[in-house]
Amino acid sequence: MNRIRFILTAKTQYNIQSPFLYELYSCVITPKLDRGTREKYNIVNGDSFEELLFKISNHYNARRVNSTLWNAEYVAVVEDGSLIGAVKSPHKNKETEKEWNKIVTKKEVTLSVDCYKYGLFFTSNKLSKQHILLKD
Repeated sequence: MNRIRFILTAKTQYNIQSPFLYELYSCVITPKLDRGTREKYNIVNGDSFEELLFKISNHYNARRVNSTLWNAEYVAVVEDGSLIGAVKSPHKNKETEKEWNKIVTKKEVTLSVDCYKYGLFFTSNKLSKQHILLKD
């Protein structure tokens, strides 16, 4: 997917109708970490992916697991047993885009969120199957 098409089709907070997605967007994706938090947890300033992983862990009380099954940089288990995964730069090249599409189409993935710079996926029986593009 090229960047221009993404910009034209991606949603913002004003287009989100799902309460789960709105909370994800407003509490995890868009807020920036303050300097003190970044220094305390050794998060490089400007590394939006590391910030995202930190915010996911804190917001969902998720604990990271080692999973090569998903081919993702980050996979964590939430209290209810569902998974959250994150992929850095899913549109970097043809191979990474192909891997991202494999993850999105897995039957276990109920929600996938494409923010162009990174992708998130969720396996929860509480969510309906959908793929959404979000501007961060």
